Amino acid sequence: MQYKPENQDLIEAIAEFLRKDILTLVKDNDELAYKTLVSWNMLNVVIRDLEKEELNLIKELERLSELLNLSLEIPLTLKEKKEKVKELNQKLCELIKNQKIHKNHPIWEHVKQTLIENLSISNPRFSL
Repeated sequence: MQYKPENQDLIEAIAEFLRKDILTLVKDNDELAYKTLVSWNMLNVVIRDLEKEELNLIKELERLSELLNLSLEIPLTLKEKKEKVKELNQKLCELIKNQKIHKNHPIWEHVKQTLIENLSISNPRFSL
């Protein structure tokens, strides 16, 4: 029985094909070379997202539940995790709106860490 390749494996293969094969063919055409590099980079963003998305959601859920003083079981599916993060972020927004949050409040560390995690998907060299 053959197993189908994982989506990430397929995307990685396409990214390598663009970088190794297509880019060498279009190197004399500035526009196509640029578009090939942009496409390769976008595929690498998708690859990093596939690698890190669920773990980043779990970390964010843990931080949010701590900040909001909630006992939380981590949802099972990726979709449920996304929905729960959205719901808890709405609660966090309400908390921020209704309270004066000083600059040393743990909320700011959470926001900074979430930003770092999200930006590291599009730019792995990003750091604050």
